[in-house]
Amino acid sequence: MSERMTRVDLLRSWTDQIPLRYEYTAGVAGEKFFRGLKRGKVLAGACDKCGAKYVPPKAYCVNCFTRVSKFVEVGPEGRIGALSESHVEFDGSKAKEPKLVAFVTFKGTTGGLIHRVEGHKLRIGARVRPRFVPESERKGSLLDIAAFEAV
Repeated sequence: MSERMTRVDLLRSWTDQIPLRYEYTAGVAGEKFFRGLKRGKVLAGACDKCGAKYVPPKAYCVNCFTRVSKFVEVGPEGRIGALSESHVEFDGSKAKEPKLVAFVTFKGTTGGLIHRVEGHKLRIGARVRPRFVPESERKGSLLDIAAFEAV
């Protein structure tokens, strides 16, 4: 082994499995948010002290570090803040047709949601609304929104 080469330089690959199991809760703010989606509403966490609103909700206000305990409905209309085209499915396989994914923001809030978008003339700044799956199929998940559609 030369002076410049270390043991790390000799390591090229390692094939193995590490069995990992994660169990995380959504937390208080996340649970409120997902319960709102199940009811067909997008909720923001609202700070009682400074009035900041966050989507998705946060447990504590980033501005004044106050605990966020108030949740308010926002939208349903939002705007596209960023837009991308994906040629890959969520499972990593090649998509049959490209899908549009956007960062959707809501008036008067900080943050937003990354989700599929559908419609014509989609662009940054375009107005969109969530299209929820039928109520009987909702599970309290971000996928309770089938997609955001152009207004």
